[in-house]
Amino acid sequence: MKKLTIILLLLCTLILISNKSKAEILTLQGTIGKYTVVMELDIDSISASGNYFYTKFKQDIPLEGTVTNNMIILNAEDTGDHFELVRSGNTFKGTYHNKKGNKLPVNLNYIVAGSIKLLFNNEVLSKSISDYSKLRLNEIKLEPTKQESVNNKYLIQWYTEPTSKIAVFKLVNGYPQLVIDAINTQLTKEFYLNFEAYYSCSGGSGNSGYDELQISNYFLNEQFVSLCISSGWYCNHAAHPDFGESGLTFNAKTGKELELEDVIWFGSGTKPKKDSDEWYTYRSSVYAPQIVKLLTSLYPKEMQKPKTEEDCDYTDPEVWDFGSWYLTEKGLCLGAYFARAARACDNPGWSVIPYSALRKLKQSNPSLKF
Repeated sequence: MKKLTIILLLLCTLILISNKSKAEILTLQGTIGKYTVVMELDIDSISASGNYFYTKFKQDIPLEGTVTNNMIILNAEDTGDHFELVRSGNTFKGTYHNKKGNKLPVNLNYIVAGSIKLLFNNEVLSKSISDYSKLRLNEIKLEPTKQESVNNKYLIQWYTEPTSKIAVFKLVNGYPQLVIDAINTQLTKEFYLNFEAYYSCSGGSGNSGYDELQISNYFLNEQFVSLCISSGWYCNHAAHPDFGESGLTFNAKTGKELELEDVIWFGSGTKPKKDSDEWYTYRSSVYAPQIVKLLTSLYPKEMQKPKTEEDCDYTDPEVWDFGSWYLTEKGLCLGAYFARAARACDNPGWSVIPYSALRKLKQSNPSLKF
């Protein structure tokens, strides 16, 4: 009897594996009534999950459901939407019901993988996102707002994405055109990845879970173009809300993005490649302890060992090894990164290494002038 039970369990396991082996990710495009939509489903022979968005709004609405032969039943917990679809080859037809009881016809067609192109040229971005994301980002229409002269020399054009109200900018003049083009291409990639993050985070009511996504600091001079993007979000079903900063800095002479090791370097010999084992070792064993030493000399009061565990301990090298960074008029701004319980200690604001201090350090990139 025990042997028979084991055999039955093995058979059940094989059946489940067989069912899951038929899993596929589908990108679908079509209409709900008169409204155009895009849907992405991770589907196998018994279940389906994914997201869909209306092209007018672009916001993800999560879906969960079941599969029985060619019948797909999908439900959106966030909005109360309900789909009953029948698959026939590359078409999916059926009905949509909202929580008010309204009913609309659904007509969706399969999108061949890799067939969607971005409506603007950005090869790096195109390679990093799915067809589903490309279809969403193709709906982004930036509206020009004000032009701003930075330091009476560098002209930037601001744009707003109407639905999210997120504001971004591009360089217009003040640098060689090749440099402007190179930096703008990289800015576009970064900004559009942020648009994708905003719209792919569901807040649980059909709206985005982001309550902040903005360029909180930007700095331009003859040597650097640098900015900081601040964000705060609480995506549906996440354990807790979160927030953070990310920096982006370019060499204004070449248009190339700079790494932190290009700006401040405590090592010797060849700089390790980012994300390599050697890079992680350098950041933890060399860079972070040296940053604590440098910040202690610059900000002795802020860098005192806290008296209680509830206070922020900026003397711990581990909070500095992989934090955000960007440049400001005052110098190199370094962000700290704490464990979840102490995240309020992140990015204290005072942790700026003045350019005068950077000039005294052995530089890893002699072409950079501070």
